[in-house]
Amino acid sequence: MKYDVVIIGSGSVGSFAGYYASRQGLKTCLIDNFLPPHSNGSYHGDTRIFRIAYGEGEKYIPLLQRAFELWGEFEQTSGQKIFERCGVLNIGDPASAFMRNVAQSSKDFALDTMLLSPQKISQLYGINVPDHFTGILERGTGFVYSDKSVETAIRLAVGLGADVLISCIRRIEKQGGAYYIYTDSSQILADKILLSAGSFASEILSVCAFDLPQIPVKPKRKMLNWFYSSSYQLRDAMPAFIMEFNGDHFYGFPDFGSGVKIGLNVFGQDITTRDELLGFGDIESDKRAIAEHIRAFMPSLGELCTGAVCTYAMTPDEGFIIDFIDSCLLYLGGLSHGFKFAPALGELGISALQRGELPQEICRHFSLGRFS
Repeated sequence: MKYDVVIIGSGSVGSFAGYYASRQGLKTCLIDNFLPPHSNGSYHGDTRIFRIAYGEGEKYIPLLQRAFELWGEFEQTSGQKIFERCGVLNIGDPASAFMRNVAQSSKDFALDTMLLSPQKISQLYGINVPDHFTGILERGTGFVYSDKSVETAIRLAVGLGADVLISCIRRIEKQGGAYYIYTDSSQILADKILLSAGSFASEILSVCAFDLPQIPVKPKRKMLNWFYSSSYQLRDAMPAFIMEFNGDHFYGFPDFGSGVKIGLNVFGQDITTRDELLGFGDIESDKRAIAEHIRAFMPSLGELCTGAVCTYAMTPDEGFIIDFIDSCLLYLGGLSHGFKFAPALGELGISALQRGELPQEICRHFSLGRFS
């Protein structure tokens, strides 16, 4: 079978790339080892925060603004509840780089934010923070339902004519300017490839029978906790939140029926292969690293009710890599904080493959060449 574009990895970005490619009338195939949504990638666990006032730097904000537009369009087109616009509360030392970036981006891009004192944070949301901390509430943002989003994007892509192949890729060859993809079950011919295989893209790169550059992306095991609570409820206008703590950040979500979900942004275990990805509870700190500290800030939290693990695709500078690694092979990786960008990156990837080039601003900030 011959396709205009084959998308390898149909998770966060790949699912949306498939949707936008199919919507343009391109003959499209999405390939994945597992049937999405699944628990083997970076996006599972129900939800992901969406914010525009971005502590990671202003270079991301144009993509975030486009993603915000596309999330709204996608929600309307799909007829599904995808985005909870409950707001995002950033909490931390106002002198920290993260909080300075949040404040500066709020000002530079005229974002809808509000400054909150520690007393106001406690009064409104039941979160106790140090007296020297401050809060910046970004209204109109919140969180997206990640698993539902991926499932819906793939369903819409299929409805527009895309094929989905659940199979392991064994070899990719290049002949006459086209790519021959050999899987466990079939042989596929692709004019163009978008590689968005997340933390384990190295599995695909290793079976490419042509020269490719080295890509410095490594997987990191991350854990998530859910806590029982009668407080911190979505129905009571509790926002999603990001809170500085000991060189890391707690991030969390209001309870909408499954518990208060909380993770740590930095803490985790570096791994190399899927075989090293241990399940939740197999490492002692899975049930301790968050629970032993979070109640000092959120005293109304109950006991831990469940947990999960996922993986982040990490680059040395924690930034994205968006670049052509072969003439018609576009790589989108290192997306450790990338789910919120998914529709914008999917749209960008298909546009770049069609045009044969990336926008100058994307090249300036996210090229592979910065690691040379």
